[in-house]
Amino acid sequence: MKPQLTLQTPLELPHQEISNYLNKLWISEDVDNSGANTFSLIVWQPAWLEQCLVQKGLIKGPITGNLSLEIIEVAKKFILDEGLPLTTSLNNEELLNLLKGNLSNKDFEDFRGQFFESSISTLNPRRLITLAPTLDKNSDIKTFVSAYCPLSDTQTIQPICGDLVVIRGSSASLTQKGLKIIDELSIDELPSWLWWNGSLDESPEIFEYFMNHGLRLIIDTALGSPNRCLKVLDKLMKSNKAINDLNWVRLKNWRESLAMIFDPPKRRPILDHITDIDIDIAGDHMIQALFLISWISDKLGWSFLKVERDKESTKIEFEKIGGEKISTFINPLPLGNPTIHLGQVIGLRLISKISDLQKNNTCVILGCESVECMRLEAGGMANMELIEKVVPNSFSSSEYDVSKLLRSSRGNTSPLFENAIKIAIQIFNECNN
Repeated sequence: MKPQLTLQTPLELPHQEISNYLNKLWISEDVDNSGANTFSLIVWQPAWLEQCLVQKGLIKGPITGNLSLEIIEVAKKFILDEGLPLTTSLNNEELLNLLKGNLSNKDFEDFRGQFFESSISTLNPRRLITLAPTLDKNSDIKTFVSAYCPLSDTQTIQPICGDLVVIRGSSASLTQKGLKIIDELSIDELPSWLWWNGSLDESPEIFEYFMNHGLRLIIDTALGSPNRCLKVLDKLMKSNKAINDLNWVRLKNWRESLAMIFDPPKRRPILDHITDIDIDIAGDHMIQALFLISWISDKLGWSFLKVERDKESTKIEFEKIGGEKISTFINPLPLGNPTIHLGQVIGLRLISKISDLQKNNTCVILGCESVECMRLEAGGMANMELIEKVVPNSFSSSEYDVSKLLRSSRGNTSPLFENAIKIAIQIFNECNN
C-alpha cells in the first residue's frame, strides 16, 4: 500500500462545521485545484477483527482498516489455539465473540479512513467518507476531515486531489447521527458508491438506509449468512438497483478457465452431453458455488427442477431442452487451514457422456491446485478423456477488487450476474422450503 500525501493533518471538527469547512477547503489550499470531479465513495469499515486483535494486544496498533498479512496469520493462529473448526473464516461471529472477551478497552490510534490502497486513490475519488464503528458501545460521534493527493509513479502526471471524512462512533451513534451527516456531505452531481466492507448481517438499519438511496452498492456475499445475503440480492433485484458483488468478482478465473476449455470448436459437442457436475467448496457457505452452477445452467439453457440437501452435499437437478436430466452437487470440504473467504470454490468436475463407451466420454476437471485435481480424478474417471486445468488462485485484496469495479464504472448489474442471481435465489428458496 502506498502512503497517501495529505495536504494537512486530519482535523477533528464538530460535524456541524464539516460542510462549511469542505466548501472553503480547496479555495484556501490552491486556486488552481478545486478537487477531483469523479465520484464519491462511502465505506462501511468496521474492521472488527483488527480492532479486537489490537485491543487484546495480539498485534500492535494503530488500527488501519486494512487486512494485513500479520492480521491474517495472528487470527489463524488464534483459531487453531482455541480449537475452533478449521473451516472457521476470519469474519466468523464465534471467533469475534471469543476475541471480544476481556478486552483492554484502551484508546488506540485509529487511522481508519485516513489510509487506503493506491489502487483506489489513483482513481481520484472526489470524496471518501468512512463510517468507522467502534467496539465501545458508548462511544459518541467524532468526525475528522482532511485533503489528500495520491502519489503518482510518474512525475509528469499532476495528481488530482480529493477530501477525506471519517465518522467514528458506536453503531448506535452512527445510526442516529452519522447518516444525517452523510446526507449533508453528499455531492448530488457526482455518482456515489457505497462499499459495505463487512458482514451483511450487521447493522441492518444502516445498510437498509443506503439500499434505499441512490447509491451504487458494492457488497460481498461471502460475508454474512447465506439467507441474509440472498435476501439482500433479491431485494436489490426487485428494486432495480445496481449490484456489484466481490464474491462474484472472485469467480472470474473459474468462469474464464471453464470457457477457455470449450473455446475450441471440436470441444463444443461435449457441452450437449453433460450429465454431472461436482463443485467443491471451502467450508459450507454455498453462495459462490450457487453462482457458478447458475451461470453454467443459464449459459447452456437448462431449467431448474429440484434440490435436495443433506449433511454431505447439496444435489441440484436441471433439465435440458431435450428433456435430459443433469445432476449437480455442491460438496463442502473441511480444510486444514482457516480461510479468509468462506465457501470459495476450490474444484469443479464436469462429466459428459456421449456414448456407452467410457473412452468416448469426457471428464473436465478444474482445481485451485494440483492436489484438488487429483482428488476429483477418483472414481474411474481415468477411463474417460481427461481435460484438466489448475485455476490461478492468486489472492487479491478486497481494496483491489473494489478498484476494478470502480474503474469499470458499472452503474448497472452485469447481465450474466443478474441471470445467475435469479437462478441462485430460486434454488436456495426451494432448498429451504
